[in-house]
Amino acid sequence: MRDGHHNKSDKPTPDQAPRRADHAPALPDLRDHAGGSPAHDAVDMPRVLIAVASRVERESLTAKLTRRGMVVEPVSTPAEAIAAIATERFDLAMVQQAMGRGRGLELVRSLHELDGGLGVVMLARKASLDDAVCAMREGVLDFVVGTIDTAALTARVERAIDRARFDRRQHERATTPTTGSAALTTPLPPHADSDADLLTAYHDLAEQMASVGLTAEFNSLIRQELDLESLLRTVLEFVLAKLGPTNAAIFLPSTTGDYSLGAYVNYDCPRDTAEVLLDHLASVVPERFEDEPHAVLMRSEQALFERFDNHADWLDGHAVACLSCRHDDECLAVLTFFRDRRTGFSDEHVTMLDAISSLFAEQLARVIHIHHRHLPKDQWAFDAHDAHDAHDPHDADGADDYESNDSDTPDQDAWDDGADDFGLAA
Repeated sequence: MRDGHHNKSDKPTPDQAPRRADHAPALPDLRDHAGGSPAHDAVDMPRVLIAVASRVERESLTAKLTRRGMVVEPVSTPAEAIAAIATERFDLAMVQQAMGRGRGLELVRSLHELDGGLGVVMLARKASLDDAVCAMREGVLDFVVGTIDTAALTARVERAIDRARFDRRQHERATTPTTGSAALTTPLPPHADSDADLLTAYHDLAEQMASVGLTAEFNSLIRQELDLESLLRTVLEFVLAKLGPTNAAIFLPSTTGDYSLGAYVNYDCPRDTAEVLLDHLASVVPERFEDEPHAVLMRSEQALFERFDNHADWLDGHAVACLSCRHDDECLAVLTFFRDRRTGFSDEHVTMLDAISSLFAEQLARVIHIHHRHLPKDQWAFDAHDAHDAHDPHDADGADDYESNDSDTPDQDAWDDGADDFGLAA
């Protein structure tokens, strides 16, 4: 029994396929069967060992990789991992760094002693550059830090499997006796330059750690915000600090399914037209981007027209980035950023927006739950009073009369004045 599954037959049950049955005999070595047969297909299916202590994380990884057609064997202890490698052949092992009270690298060494051709991916919630260096020196192919989306994870696993299979073939070819000129025809592995591999790995890890650091910083800021107005302000302040001067708007859904303006930053729009523009965008932007899984960047006039059709004229001359923030398959906010196309937004900006979207959505869901827990769940949405009760820009308290300038021309030194940059409405 492992992870609560039983199976006494040699055939996997529907809810386990293509995972190996826990008490089934070890699979025979089918490598010599001719191509095209079921046996050959079974061999071609990537085989992955997941050595992770947490049952939740183990089951999540198993589900993600199984959906990609991989045969997955989940184990929870170093002893189980060693036993699995000793009796079966895998393409890849995914090893938790904290496995065995932080002795994940010791487990990697043990696995490589049993199978020198086994590829290894290390998993860690947190890691330093020194951790990555030590892992790479032990032959780890990739070092995954923090939480990444399913598509990125499976892509990296598939790359690691391809690399591991190539290295195994080269190792087997190198240890097989050859005669004459046949030995000269053996191609050099494309990954022979281990220094280049390490440099690439360090670069990738540095990018991962930068992303992890950014999301940790963002999460620490918004987790304390349980008031919608404060949350929206904090989010916009954080994003503007990363993007630089830009117009911005957060559109929030209502119980009717429509969207309204929750908060905004007016960087360089004339004041007498900004309100009309933002109200129009509230009726145009969300419906086009609420189902997008990632941030969408529109740098050209053609890209704008493809997304907005005849409404593209409203944003003529601007680069535009739109982001849907989703939680439990629901869109809780759509963020829009736009500024002069000559300044535009970079791919790094888009990556940053993707990194924070789920965290913002989770905190929005928490705020909704706190303020609407007395209502039926189908009525949990944002109404006019949620963001601010001062809908009139001429309200005495002036709370939602925040803009970045006192003129139609942007003041380059005033964009980050804190609260005075923002407007709160709904």
